[in-house]
Amino acid sequence: MSYKVIARKYRPQTFAEIVGQQHVTRTLANAIESNRVAHAYIFSGVRGVGKTTAARILAKALNCAKGPTAQPDGTCESCREISAGTSLDVLEIDAASNRGIDQIRELREMVRYAPAASRYKVVILDEAHQLTDEASNALLKTLEEPPERVVFILATTRAEDLVETIKSRAQLFQFRALTFQEISGQIERIVKAENLQIESGAVAVLARAAEGSLRDGLSLLEQAMAYAGDSISDAQVRELLGVVAESVLDDLVGAIAAQSSERALGLVHRLIADGQNLQHFCREAIRHFRNLLVARVCGADSELVAAPTDERSRLAEHAAQFSEEDLTRFFNILIETDDDLRRKPDARLHLELGLLRLINAQRLAPLEELLGELRGEVRGEQRTAKTIPTPPSAPRATAPAQSVSVSSSGAAAVRMAPAPEVKLSVAPSAPSERTASNIPVPMSPPRIIARAAEDGTGGLASAQLEAVKAMLQSSRLLSSFLEHATRSEIEAGEFRLFFSTENRTLTEMLPREAMERLRTAVQEVVGQPLRVCVKLDSGRAGVGRTSELRARFEEDPIVRAMLEKFGGQISRVKRPGEE
Repeated sequence: MSYKVIARKYRPQTFAEIVGQQHVTRTLANAIESNRVAHAYIFSGVRGVGKTTAARILAKALNCAKGPTAQPDGTCESCREISAGTSLDVLEIDAASNRGIDQIRELREMVRYAPAASRYKVVILDEAHQLTDEASNALLKTLEEPPERVVFILATTRAEDLVETIKSRAQLFQFRALTFQEISGQIERIVKAENLQIESGAVAVLARAAEGSLRDGLSLLEQAMAYAGDSISDAQVRELLGVVAESVLDDLVGAIAAQSSERALGLVHRLIADGQNLQHFCREAIRHFRNLLVARVCGADSELVAAPTDERSRLAEHAAQFSEEDLTRFFNILIETDDDLRRKPDARLHLELGLLRLINAQRLAPLEELLGELRGEVRGEQRTAKTIPTPPSAPRATAPAQSVSVSSSGAAAVRMAPAPEVKLSVAPSAPSERTASNIPVPMSPPRIIARAAEDGTGGLASAQLEAVKAMLQSSRLLSSFLEHATRSEIEAGEFRLFFSTENRTLTEMLPREAMERLRTAVQEVVGQPLRVCVKLDSGRAGVGRTSELRARFEEDPIVRAMLEKFGGQISRVKRPGEE
C-alpha cells in the first residue's frame, strides 16, 4: 500500500472524532436521529478545521447500511466507498476550478437523477464562495427546491462572500479555529500512535505555528518527522520552521526589565548574524508578550496561555516584573513594529526602533501618574479656595478647565484658560450688529475669556458678568459661548456681547432657547429687562494683554508644578489660532 500522509491517515471517520466542533457535530447528529436533515448546508470556517471531513461523515451517516444513523459503522460498502472517494452518489466538486455557469448547469442535470446505489445523493461543493455570480444564480432554484434524496453541502472559508439568496436557502454552521490545547493534544496523540519521541517544547512550537488549523499542525508534524526522524527535539523544530529559541525571547524580556538599549540592539545584531527572519522574530515576540499579559491578568495556569505546562512558571516569573499597563504597551508597540516590518523597507532599522521603544516604554508611566497627581493637586487647591468666604455681592464662577502639555525639549508649552480677571483693552469701533438667534458652539472652542476694560462705555460690571457666568455654568453651550466674547456693555436697554471677526460663524447661530436663558440670567443679575444682542468687534486689543496673560500663566498651580517637576520654562503665551 502507498504511503498515506498523517493528515489523511488520522482523518476523523465519525462525528465523535472531530476535534473542537461539538456545536456542529451534535446538531447534525440530532438532525439525523430525528429525521430532520436539511436539503442544503453551509460549512464555514478557517482552513483545516474539519469542514470537508464533517461533510463526508454526514454523507456516510445518511448512506450507511445501518442508517441513516449518527454513528456510521465505516465497514459497509457505502461507507468504504465514501471514505475512499469512489462513491457514485457523493460528488465532491472544487468550486475554485469549476466556478462557471456551464459547470453548474451540468451539476443540475446530474442531480436530477435518483441515487445510483445509495440512499442519498450528496453534493459537496468546496470553496463555494468562488462561484461566479452567474453560477450562483443558476444554483439558486436547485437549492430552493432540490430533487428528492439530494443534499447540498457548501464548504467555504468566506461565507460572507456567498450571495445572500444562497445563504437564505441553507443552514449555516460556523466552524471555529482550534485552540492551542486542542491542537497540541492531537499532535501528542498521533505521536504516541506512531511510536515517536517528541519534546513538549516542539509540540508547543508546532501547535502555535498551526494558528488554529489542525491540518496545518499535522502537516508541520510530518515535516518535522521527515527532518528529525523518530526523535523530535525543540531545537530541531525551531530550526526547521525558523522560530527563535525561547532563550532569545527571555533575553528580550531581560533587556526591557533592565532598560538596556545596548542589550536590545545587540539582540538584533545576533538575530541577523544567525540568519533569522526579523519579522518572524517580531511575531514570536508578539506571541510571547501576549502570553505574559494573559499570565499577568488571568494567572499562568489559565487555559488562555498558549504554552506547555513546564513553561508556565517561567512565564509567571517574567510577567511579575511588569505591570498590566506595561505589558499592554509592549504588546501594542510590537504590533506596530510588525506592521512596519511588513510594509516598509529596511527591516533591521524598524526592528531596532521598535525594541528601543520597548526599552523606553516604562519611562512613560511616571508622566501619566504625574499628570494624574497634578490634576488631583489642582482639584484640591480649588476645594481649598472654595472654603474662603467671598462677598455676597461678587459671586465667582468655577474656574474653567486647564490643560498643559510638555515638549520633548524640556520646555513647557502651556495652553490654558485664564481666570475671568484677565482684561483686554478694546479700542472704540463701529461694529456691525447682528441679533443672536442660532449660534452653535464649535466642538473644540478656544478657551480664552476676556471682557472689556472699564472705560465708561457702559460695560457690565465685573462682578455682575461673573454672576451671569456662574448662573449659566451648568450649560456647556452657553459657558463656551460666553468665553468667546471679547467684551460686553449695557446701553439703551440692550446687553451687548462683542466677538472678534474670527468668530463670525459663531455669532450667526445659537438656539433660541439658549438665547432666552441668557437673557433671563442677565435680567436677574442686572435687575432690569434687557434685550440681548451680538456684535462683531473689529477693535484691537490693549497693549498689556500679552504680559497680563503671561503673568496669569506663571501664577497657575498646574503650570508651576510642571515647571518645577520638568525644569522647563514658558517660551511664549498665545491664544489658540494666533500666529
